[in-house]
Amino acid sequence: MTGPTVSRALVAFICAGRTRDLPPDTIQSTQRAIANWLGCALGAVDDDSVQAALRVAEALAGSPQASIVGRNRHLDVVNAALINALAANALDYDDMHVPTLIHPTGAVVGAALALAEHTRASGARFVRAVVTGIEVECRLGLLLFPQHYDRGWHISATLGTFGAAAAGCVLLGLDAVRTGHALGLAGTQSSGLRAMLPNACKSFNIGKAASAGTLAALLAQAGFDSEPDVLEAKFGLFDVFGWPEDTTTVLADLGRHDLVNEASLKPYPCGVVIHPVIDACLALAERESFDPATVRRITITVHPRTLVLAGRQHPESALTGRFSIFHAAALALTRRAAGLSAFDDTDVHDPVLHALRECMVGVEDPALAPRQAHVTIEYLDGRTISQAIDHPSGSPQRPLSDAQLAAKFDELASRALAPDAAARLYDDCLRLYRLPDLDALTGHWTRPGTARAAHPVNPQ
Repeated sequence: MTGPTVSRALVAFICAGRTRDLPPDTIQSTQRAIANWLGCALGAVDDDSVQAALRVAEALAGSPQASIVGRNRHLDVVNAALINALAANALDYDDMHVPTLIHPTGAVVGAALALAEHTRASGARFVRAVVTGIEVECRLGLLLFPQHYDRGWHISATLGTFGAAAAGCVLLGLDAVRTGHALGLAGTQSSGLRAMLPNACKSFNIGKAASAGTLAALLAQAGFDSEPDVLEAKFGLFDVFGWPEDTTTVLADLGRHDLVNEASLKPYPCGVVIHPVIDACLALAERESFDPATVRRITITVHPRTLVLAGRQHPESALTGRFSIFHAAALALTRRAAGLSAFDDTDVHDPVLHALRECMVGVEDPALAPRQAHVTIEYLDGRTISQAIDHPSGSPQRPLSDAQLAAKFDELASRALAPDAAARLYDDCLRLYRLPDLDALTGHWTRPGTARAAHPVNPQ
């Protein structure tokens, strides 16, 4: 492709996002996705990495402009975006756009919430900003995946920076010229390495993308210039990260089909490529009583990328346990559960789980899609049972029901909010598009008496 077609198409789309009439299904999907993001952030309120980042942010913060989810505290918008986006990803329970392996709301909602709260934006404008940001990052993801990801870039961070900046442009009302510069400022900050996925820096990548996108929009608003054709410019994004083979198809329905509707809301707090394995194991455990002592071998057949991302036979920590198909399978089979409490309360070094994981074999099958898995259990007595999954629970083909999402939100939010405050917050999330301003939302954790308990951030 020649010329700045993609850059200009995205700029035009972002500028139109301020007043765009959203279809009802897009509004509903976005409100559910924001509720899911908020639940994840609330659930991580006591996470060690969130506490550490907040100590630093509070020491460096400027004017109190936006709140920290789950706490009656305020930071400047750049640091608020950082902490909130980091928290939303800390439990690996946030959403996923499976075709690009991007966490759609991660950086985008982190940036949008901070700026919407600071500018006193309406709920409708906030939702439009989130839809726009998700569209920008995921369209770029469709252009660059899988080559970009396979080279080692953490795609939720690199392209989340663009999504966060796009959302900021909508909330700040930037014109086409300033929006182009905001994307340039986002592009030069675009970073994040996949080497960080097994450690706490994974979530920092997404928090940094949110803060960088917020800063990009603010600098552009202030008159700071950049390379406005950042995607196609010499030594721009495509030159550095890789040129897409086809841009026409990916952009053909821009503004007519919203990718937020393709997001998966996770039923399990672990890498999304593990979910079909968990579904298969839960189905097998429901089929008949499972005794690890009777097992000879368990064969887990998956797409090759699943083993690359989650092929740890014996994870060393709770965090790496969230990126192990073998640990997740062992939990599902023995505990008949793989939710938040199952992952949080189980010792990855449990000898029963260790012995069961030793019986497991991972097999690559390039004919399978990443969303598919096949699990076969061979017993010592010669019996064999199998289960195949084509679409995991939580995917667009098998979405979480309203009741399932409400239960997930309640479990997470109860870590930070009083029960009645959590219930009211969830209800407001599902009518977010009609709220007059974000005070109606953020007030659920900033009003006295709504928090479950104080969450001190103690210096070390």
